[in-house]
Amino acid sequence: MPQITVITSPDLAPGFRLTGARVLVAEDATQAERMLRLELEDARPGIIALLEPFYQALPEEQLRRIQTEYAPLVMPLPDGLPGRGPIPRRQRLAEMMRRVIGYSLTFHGEED
Repeated sequence: MPQITVITSPDLAPGFRLTGARVLVAEDATQAERMLRLELEDARPGIIALLEPFYQALPEEQLRRIQTEYAPLVMPLPDGLPGRGPIPRRQRLAEMMRRVIGYSLTFHGEED
């Protein structure tokens, strides 16, 4: 059965546990990358949501792999705070939708 796995920081983990997702807690980007590698080796169907700072810190080769493979689908998980991170909110949402449904969408009239 497909499942949602979240790899996140200790301070955000309790909230994700409340959703019923499987939560893995990483202290830093290096630990998150190891956890992701193990999850990909298990090849469970579903979605792996990786906290965006951890996602951005992945090695280039790892990013290329997860951006071209769709089982499991690996997505950056925005921290929810506006204006943080290198990618504007609108661009993040569009990329998430493209990966999930396979089409590029454009959002008009919304501030970044």
